[in-house]
Amino acid sequence: MSDLQAVTGQLYIVDGVMQTVDGTNAVPGILVQPPPNKANRSRNRDFLFAHLTLSGNPEETAVLAQDLLDLISHKFYAASGSLTAALRSAIMAANQTLLQRNLTSKETVREGGITCVVLRQGELFTLQAGETLALLGHNFGIERLPPKPLDHITPLGRTSGLDIRYAHHRLQSGDLLLLADPRISHLPTDNFSDALVDTDIESGLDALIDIVADESARLLMIEFNDDSLLDLPDVVQPRPREGQLVAPTPQPRRNPEAVLPPATNAERRPQPLREGGPAPARDNIRTMPAIDRQQVETTARRAGSQAALGLSTFTAWLVDLLSRLRPPRTAVSTEEEEPVSWTWPTLIAILIPVLIAVIVSGVYLERGRVRRLSEIRTEMSQLISQADQVGGDSVQARQFYTDALALAVEAETEVRPGDETVAQLRDIARERLDELEDVTRLSARPYYEFSKGTALTHVVLRDGFNGGIFILDKGNGLVYEYETDDTYLNPLTLEPQSRVFNGQAVGTQVVGSVIDMFWRPAGSAVSRDGLAMLDGGGALLTYQPNLGSTFAVPLDLASEWQAPIAIATFDERLYILDIGARVIWKYFPNGDDFTANADDRTIVFNEDPELQQVIDFDIFSQDGGLVLLYRDGRIRYYDTRSGRLEWNESDVLANGLQTPLVAPTSVEIVGRGLNASIFVADPGSGRIVQISRPTGQVLAQYRATGPNGEELFSQISDFAIAETPLRVFVTTEKTLYLAVQE
Repeated sequence: MSDLQAVTGQLYIVDGVMQTVDGTNAVPGILVQPPPNKANRSRNRDFLFAHLTLSGNPEETAVLAQDLLDLISHKFYAASGSLTAALRSAIMAANQTLLQRNLTSKETVREGGITCVVLRQGELFTLQAGETLALLGHNFGIERLPPKPLDHITPLGRTSGLDIRYAHHRLQSGDLLLLADPRISHLPTDNFSDALVDTDIESGLDALIDIVADESARLLMIEFNDDSLLDLPDVVQPRPREGQLVAPTPQPRRNPEAVLPPATNAERRPQPLREGGPAPARDNIRTMPAIDRQQVETTARRAGSQAALGLSTFTAWLVDLLSRLRPPRTAVSTEEEEPVSWTWPTLIAILIPVLIAVIVSGVYLERGRVRRLSEIRTEMSQLISQADQVGGDSVQARQFYTDALALAVEAETEVRPGDETVAQLRDIARERLDELEDVTRLSARPYYEFSKGTALTHVVLRDGFNGGIFILDKGNGLVYEYETDDTYLNPLTLEPQSRVFNGQAVGTQVVGSVIDMFWRPAGSAVSRDGLAMLDGGGALLTYQPNLGSTFAVPLDLASEWQAPIAIATFDERLYILDIGARVIWKYFPNGDDFTANADDRTIVFNEDPELQQVIDFDIFSQDGGLVLLYRDGRIRYYDTRSGRLEWNESDVLANGLQTPLVAPTSVEIVGRGLNASIFVADPGSGRIVQISRPTGQVLAQYRATGPNGEELFSQISDFAIAETPLRVFVTTEKTLYLAVQE
């Protein structure tokens, strides 16, 4: 479906009296905003609409409402990342600004509700907070947002925490959206049928006047259509019926203590909105103007004639230049003849050799690529043949296959991406190397791709029967929740939702930077399970999906931390790996809190574990077995009760690991009882290795092919495992992947 356009109209009715809406008197609390010129690249196709209601008389709160809408617009269009995360962040910023005003100003406390809507191509994203009313009309009926009265509503400006409701729709041409004051939410939905169902915006605005009757309302109506510019019908300001009163909009006075600087008249002037570019307003409604076909045709003819005139002028100049360079033989020189300027001839004489050199260089470069591609194909074939002929020398065969794969990478990245012959040879080398190393090949697909600027570092699966994936984006300081079914394979929402962000107020704690996170099950000390996050400010944050709430617990003696990098749990205790202090701190549960035992603050080892070289660790939830993963490829497994080393990387190499770990990044213990095993991600060798927890025996090795034929595990930053059947969720810099066995 083609991109939809938006045509908007506004009504302002006070006690049944229509208020005049003109270029300088916009309806207070309503925002219609196309993407500004300086919008973030990820926002340049997002059209923003908003309806803000504040307690009190709208004329008294008009300036404050406009300031908050300006803040939301600025924050939204400046933010990168996903659309809903950017809009949520903008609404939270407005809430914090209003809350700060209510707490510090002597003026009347203002609270409210807001509906923010973003049109992106043919999709509509809606976020609501506080008491709101929105109606989406289709050709078959009306959809109400929220669909039913809410049991609990947290208004804008009351607390730092805010309950934000999300909705997503795929629009059809002719759909109508109405954003209105919650004061008319008592009207039955069916009352709006004449305004929103199987009608156009002109008729809908007329019908709304009768529907509102003697009540008060500020209304923004938006029609979504895919009509071409010349075929749009005229949309005009609804005129009052006979006997209908019309009053000018009162001019609000700006309070000198307003929370934000005033906007200019140009900034406050209602602008018509149409995806593909704004058009000048013809009347009081922010709509597309009527189109004069004759005017358009005349303008088109004038543009064509001007283009022809410009071309003829250029041709005349070129002829004059050539005649100056070589005058006609019949020309007679006179003293009055204008002297010849050699500037342009000189520039042309310089540019022609440069252009020839560029073209010739391009030809030689392309010949060089073709020659190199032919050489790569030949070398790959030879290496594969040599590997097949070495017999039982697995080391030599492995080297030949590895060299062939390195040539495939060179062809893909530097010579000619997507060459079919190279891809076939690469698949042969991979298949035979996998057989040689006893590697299981997985197939991967993107599960969700984030916008540029993200830096995904951790992924955690929600344990239990509900499903759900949590992703940490350290680049933007955000923790996302991606709701799924219990298999984790099928998302239940269009995109991940931001749950925790840097700078968020959680109780008395302000989120600093999330270091690591894990799924914390319910137990004797805590009644509900949730996502536990280690905050660099010295606290444990817990997000509970069932309640949709987050709470923080400060940790004792956090001032002694030097460089904490990871967290794990066993027997409801917390263990924090601090490579700066070269210890693993230990915290004991005390209800929702944790305490440090002065006599038992760290794990004790029988020998120096060289914790300063460790990059990740995990603890087995049933007996406290501890695995340490080192940046140089070493791996060690300890009994935490005795501090004794059970096995190390030498045992793993002796028990099936033919190629040592090269540059590992993360380790995870998965499963229970005797079936529990250790998974290690090693981007250096492009593998995930599965190791028996008690013995150090290699159970399996996995590689994954990405959607473009790349070795996906060579880019891995973190992973999470769901077993039976095996599902591997992998994060790279900006993408969450799912890898499964075909």
